[in-house]
Amino acid sequence: MEETERKPIFTNVYVPNEQTDRQIYRHVRFVRRLLIFLLGTGFLAMAVYYLVWVIRWAADYKVPVYTQKLFWLCIAVVAMYVWLIVREIFAPRTFAKRETRRIKETYGTDRIEIRAAFFDDEVAFHNLASNAEMRLPYTSLKLLTETKDLFLIRTQQKQLIALAKYGFSGVTVEGFRAFMDEKCPNAKRKWRKAE
Repeated sequence: MEETERKPIFTNVYVPNEQTDRQIYRHVRFVRRLLIFLLGTGFLAMAVYYLVWVIRWAADYKVPVYTQKLFWLCIAVVAMYVWLIVREIFAPRTFAKRETRRIKETYGTDRIEIRAAFFDDEVAFHNLASNAEMRLPYTSLKLLTETKDLFLIRTQQKQLIALAKYGFSGVTVEGFRAFMDEKCPNAKRKWRKAE
């Protein structure tokens, strides 16, 4: 007797693109970017304070050699901070282009489609480009969060899975949040406030 295929409660179709890759990068790297900004601002403030002090002191006295070396060190710190800020501004775009290139090299196409099917006891993800399938029980989902256009799910194995907010069939965005709240009571949730 053949096993009948189960019908999912609802499904989702996600097609990655540069815009969604940028959102993932901004979301995942937020803490790193914040630390760079805060530490860099602190170093920048100290360097500027020192530079002002040296300039005021040099106006009255002959500047010793070690002070000149510290002056150039502060200039290097300021330059490094500016470089880090510029790098972090362009990092999401670079990440998105690199992901697009990786997908094209891996699958031979720049468009892949990932389908998710939500059942009573598990969720199944199917990559149509590679024909790979992954089934996860709801207990293995540890973090549920969202960006402007995506829901992001982090598993116990630290995998990040993206779902398109407007790729659902059979449920609304609010219905998905309620469903996941019910099925994953131990998962950490960071839902966005209603817009």
